[in-house]
Amino acid sequence: MKSDLQNLLTTSIAVCLLVVYSINADAQVGKKLTKKPADPMEGKVKPVITSPMAGSTVDGPFVLVGKAEPNTAINIYVTPIYKLPKSANGKPVLVVSTPQHKQQHFSAKADANGVWQSPLIEVRFDSKTTGRRIFAFVDQVWGSYIYQTKNIEYLASPKLTMLMETVKMPARSHH
Repeated sequence: MKSDLQNLLTTSIAVCLLVVYSINADAQVGKKLTKKPADPMEGKVKPVITSPMAGSTVDGPFVLVGKAEPNTAINIYVTPIYKLPKSANGKPVLVVSTPQHKQQHFSAKADANGVWQSPLIEVRFDSKTTGRRIFAFVDQVWGSYIYQTKNIEYLASPKLTMLMETVKMPARSHH
């Protein structure tokens, strides 16, 4: 009984593998027959961020460094990502917005070796926000084609909060 069950199982697995293999073989033949459109990036160095490493913590102004096709222009986008605190009264929580608090765009040019560097980037978060991260990606335009990298995620240090100051208004004197 046990050997019959084992034979049945072995035969079933073999048939499944055979079916899967034949489907894959057919799919590969099908793919070879279809001509894919020419990739304008073929043979070119696709832009990439090499520093800081993905997942590292940013704790102050930083510079992004990367590689791209030599002597070409690239665009760099840096976006702060965060969660707003939940308010008890249901009213929206005020988040003070500064230029460092929104998506920032920079242009850079790859040198003769294909190395590019961003200007100094500063990202700030309202002190009430949580889940702070920074996303960065680069893109490069080739004619009408735009190649865009995936978002690289960085952790944002608690040091990157905006200091909230209360402004004292001088009391007016009544004459």
